[in-house]
Amino acid sequence: MSNQVIFNWEKLLSAKRRSKDEEKDMPDIWACARTEIERDYDRIVFSAPTRRLANKTQVFPMEEHDSIRTRLTHSNEVSNLARGAGVSLCCNGFFNNKNIDRDRLIRDIPALLSTIGIVHDMGNPPFGHQGEKAIQDWFKEELKESKYIDHFQDFLNFDGNAQTLRLVTSLHSADGHFGMDLTTATLAAMVKYPVFNSDKKGFAKGGVFNSEKYIFEEVWYKTGLREGIRHPLCYILEVCDDIAYATIDAEDTIKKGYASYSDLKNWLDEELGKNEFFNQTYTKIAEEVKKFKHRHGKDITSEVQKEVSVEIFRSITINKLLSSATNCFLEDFYSEKHKLWFSRGEGVPYEISKNFEFNKEIKALKNFTRNYGFNNSSVLMLELQGRNRIHELMNYVWLGIKNTDENLNIDNHYEKYILSKISINYLREFKRKYKDASKPEEKLYAKYQLLTDYISGMTESYLDRTHSEIKPLYESFSKCNKP
Repeated sequence: MSNQVIFNWEKLLSAKRRSKDEEKDMPDIWACARTEIERDYDRIVFSAPTRRLANKTQVFPMEEHDSIRTRLTHSNEVSNLARGAGVSLCCNGFFNNKNIDRDRLIRDIPALLSTIGIVHDMGNPPFGHQGEKAIQDWFKEELKESKYIDHFQDFLNFDGNAQTLRLVTSLHSADGHFGMDLTTATLAAMVKYPVFNSDKKGFAKGGVFNSEKYIFEEVWYKTGLREGIRHPLCYILEVCDDIAYATIDAEDTIKKGYASYSDLKNWLDEELGKNEFFNQTYTKIAEEVKKFKHRHGKDITSEVQKEVSVEIFRSITINKLLSSATNCFLEDFYSEKHKLWFSRGEGVPYEISKNFEFNKEIKALKNFTRNYGFNNSSVLMLELQGRNRIHELMNYVWLGIKNTDENLNIDNHYEKYILSKISINYLREFKRKYKDASKPEEKLYAKYQLLTDYISGMTESYLDRTHSEIKPLYESFSKCNKP
């Protein structure tokens, strides 16, 4: 496929929705209250799955400290960085030579990047990547003797990215047909791994479940893309995500008390040696702290000084990294380097954060958080507890749904109770898929997907409460129904 076809910006920014073939006619872009892509952002912000992110892990599970980020605050910050990058692209004339209305771009590009920023982690299960691993491990045990195992790769490779796409296209809807009915531009740009879980084709992960296969074949067609090729603006999202969690997770690790600002400086010095990027940052921090002291008098404590230093470190670092990343996107696009966007390398697709001038600095920051944050014993303990609860709760729920059918026929009160706990949107989609299934493995796929929809949609506190609530009922029911 030629570059001209791949980078047809009229298609890449298509405001068509799956529910209709025509775009709304907007003769005066500045006369409309909201463009279609701006409406996508509003649909995401007001959705229940977005609200649930407030009680899902970013770094620290079951966190009660108000200043520590959750998955929701992280998503809002990524959205903010992505919007800023979009404004920068428009102001720097990136689209001046494109055959598309510039005024529309000024409104739609920042809005599109804001939207995919806030939605990018929506499908993450409780306890983040450890939750993904817990779901995968449950299915490895469940399917170890299954003759249909090749049909269930979506569950063995369960991933929050693919679940995000399922949420917005299939699950979150009054009628279940089009989900949130987002524009094809937004749907295409939010696909981090544009391949199917059942056949990752060179990517480290698959980003689309087979249940949404026909949807994304349609989306790629309408936006001029194809399987395996990312939407160009996805590269902006990815580097904003990398910058956010490289810097902000390091800040939270320090605020949590697992490390100090001095630990951060020492870590970066050891990993990077004499580093101009951070040495300039330290000088700027010293200047800003001096001004802060001057404004607030000599009574400023060392604790406050350290907190101010960390916040200034985060602010300066993000600003420098984002500016450099945006420039890298522009340089790559206008040079031969953009061909890397279509190569998959050794299982890892091209990413700006691994190819721009400050990739070592980002890696060092991530390593700091991994060492002091993720590997802290209390964090590991909570993640292990979360993993065990997910496994046990999947056993409890599976016992309640494995014998049902498209009419949700049930044999006993335990099954009736379990089904009563599950969202009617999830049940509606299950009934549709189960009814359409003609083979035993397809019917079983629908049941497994109902299980993962329910578990992955839980917040951490809801998971904890539901586990405690169902456990005695499961134990009692299992004891009474032993063969």
